[in-house]
Amino acid sequence: MISSFLPTRDAALSRFAVALGLVAGVFGVTMLPAEAAPAKPKPAAATAAAASPGQGQAMLLESAGKWQAFSSQQGRSKVCYALSKAETRIPANLKDVEGLLFVSSRPGEGVRNEISFVMNFDLKEGVEHQAIIGNERFALVAKGQNMWLKNPAEEPRMLDALRRGSGLEVKGTSKRGNPTSDKYSLAGISQIVKRAEDACK
Repeated sequence: MISSFLPTRDAALSRFAVALGLVAGVFGVTMLPAEAAPAKPKPAAATAAAASPGQGQAMLLESAGKWQAFSSQQGRSKVCYALSKAETRIPANLKDVEGLLFVSSRPGEGVRNEISFVMNFDLKEGVEHQAIIGNERFALVAKGQNMWLKNPAEEPRMLDALRRGSGLEVKGTSKRGNPTSDKYSLAGISQIVKRAEDACK
């Protein structure tokens, strides 16, 4: 099951890698996802202000709390997503490498509110990572520097938990076997996810 959906999701992530690069400039991200595209985006992409929306520029739609909504048009493919940056990260040696949480929609592919994480460090594959919201736990699977729900059918339940919760903790294991923890604020997520949804109707 895992092997069947991971390549699909990896390919999907690569389709809006340019948008991620542009958004990285907004958030001050120091590293971009190594697995997000066949060729790593260059830091200059994060400050490319000359690109028009038709060329894939990420357009800021709205901000609320710790969240922002963006849309990007690349040819005929439109992508809309809510995005937040991890507020804290453990261990300390990874503090300069920021984690990102996306809730994205790609109407051309029939994808609505897909939850994904860009950790910006290499993850241990073949093991279970976790997302914790209050008393609820969700199993995550990793490929490269990215994570998704192990069971994609749980996305609606997880999104509901995110909307109702106040905080999210993502527990992972680095490629070297070290435990990691990212914590996100969920303030503003409901408003921003709806804004991203509406932009991709």
